[in-house]
Amino acid sequence: MRLTSCLFVAFCYFSTAGFANASQTMMRFCYENQNYPPYLIEPENGVVSLGNSGVLTDLILHATKSVGIKAEFVHYPWKRCITLLETGQVDGIYAAIWLKKRDKWGVFPKQNGKPDSRFHLWRVKYNIYTLKDAELTWDGEQFTGVKTGLAAPLGYVAEEKLEQLKVKAAHTYLPKDGMRLVGMGRLDGYVVESAIGDHLQHSIPEARDVISLGEPFMQADWYVPLSHAWVKEYPELSEKFWQALADARDQYGPTLYQKYSYMASE
Repeated sequence: MRLTSCLFVAFCYFSTAGFANASQTMMRFCYENQNYPPYLIEPENGVVSLGNSGVLTDLILHATKSVGIKAEFVHYPWKRCITLLETGQVDGIYAAIWLKKRDKWGVFPKQNGKPDSRFHLWRVKYNIYTLKDAELTWDGEQFTGVKTGLAAPLGYVAEEKLEQLKVKAAHTYLPKDGMRLVGMGRLDGYVVESAIGDHLQHSIPEARDVISLGEPFMQADWYVPLSHAWVKEYPELSEKFWQALADARDQYGPTLYQKYSYMASE
């Protein structure tokens, strides 16, 4: 019997809409503890529910409700979410890009050994943000004009890629701090998902002279990997959840994206 009580009392938020049966299967999800409009938004009242928590959380809520699962949420730094998934203390995390080595800490929807893109959560691109008069350039394969280095959020695939290219800055910064440092000329560039970056670019005073380079740094699919323990216990329900998530993305995704993007611009 799985415990359905919250293990992280100080950080637990519940969605109660549409969930009346206390015996429903519970899923615990971890997401990054940052405001990333339009994708992740910390609700003002501290309670996660449809319509107040961002595109990704709303899609999770639509999917779990459609398959009769009660959703529970915690939020922590991204690398902590990964650790909690790997140790089975949460049942799913979002949003994650698949890498082969990540199969160790989570189960992604797969077909023929590769992630099944039909069940992605969202398709994204990561832009490079730099000062408009900076010498930094990117041709899709390599950088030129690097002086102080580039940064990306800790634990992200983008950060690993910067390190592989040997252009990673000495320190790692959250997007708001990274964008500010770019605007102040203390970082050559910052790599982050385009919608998040565009919002920060227009909302941080120090970033008024920051632009995004024309060539994206990378494009990828975001997924909701589930814990090995959850998939082992509920293999069929795991498949139903991913299918419901894809259905919710197709049905509600565009409207939710437009709604939350508008809210973030107000």
